[in-house]
Amino acid sequence: MNSATTRLGIFGFGEAAARFAKDFAQAGFGNIVAYSRSGVKAGPGDLAYERAQASGVTLVKTVATLARKSDIILVLTPGKASLTALKKIRKHLRPGHFYVDASATSAATMEKAAELVGDGARFVDAAIMGPVNLLGISVPIVASGRHAAAFRDLMTPHGMVINVIGAKPGDASAMKLIRSVLMKGLATILLETMEAAQRRNILDAMIDDVSVTFDQIPFHKIIKRYVGSTAVNCERRIDEMKDCLELLRSMDSTDRATRATISMLREMVKMGMPEKFPVEPDSIHPVIDAIIAARSAR
Repeated sequence: MNSATTRLGIFGFGEAAARFAKDFAQAGFGNIVAYSRSGVKAGPGDLAYERAQASGVTLVKTVATLARKSDIILVLTPGKASLTALKKIRKHLRPGHFYVDASATSAATMEKAAELVGDGARFVDAAIMGPVNLLGISVPIVASGRHAAAFRDLMTPHGMVINVIGAKPGDASAMKLIRSVLMKGLATILLETMEAAQRRNILDAMIDDVSVTFDQIPFHKIIKRYVGSTAVNCERRIDEMKDCLELLRSMDSTDRATRATISMLREMVKMGMPEKFPVEPDSIHPVIDAIIAARSAR
């Protein structure tokens, strides 16, 4: 398939969908169609109508029309609506369709969606990993499922950036959520750290100090160092973190992340990590495997 002959349909037509559509049109896709509940009755002056006009999209009245006029159906509904959307269009799908669910939803929902589609279409779990409004179709996407590689090979020549990370539907959505554990957790730790620094009137100095460390070391090395050294030194770090907790409380500063750190360190001691890892391992895999094994043995 090429962009001139491949028919693209978009299910859901919010801000992200409109940006995707505009970029797809610039990449050579013609006759892009979209369906959304708000777009069914949209006319001049309505947001959906104006977005469609600006991005060169034809709004269709039914999901049956969307399916009939598409070879690829890119689902960009709200995550909570993805299964409802699928159930609405499922009977109109055909085996040649790519049904690419890029809604932000849970791994379990993607697994259920794949079951519902079955062999009725080529289902792809696609998780968007960056800001569509800034990057458009060049936004990083991770994809999973047995048809993910075929979707990647079809769309990367047109500017999409797709990394296939698993054979099972749900793997891509799980990666996005697990990544959020780090990103949102890091934001929480930064908030706690910077609040305490500001209470001591050393905020700017703290920012400069930690920035030097993180600017100088590639993050994959930070992961290896932090995971490995924590397994080796978890016991002695408890006392240090208790001192941190005492300081935060003396300033009436937030301490949730610090308390969670102490809890994790204590748990690793109970798992016997210092005995299992007297020196830092060459990779994080033995540490993570040991944690999983200890939890499974409970």
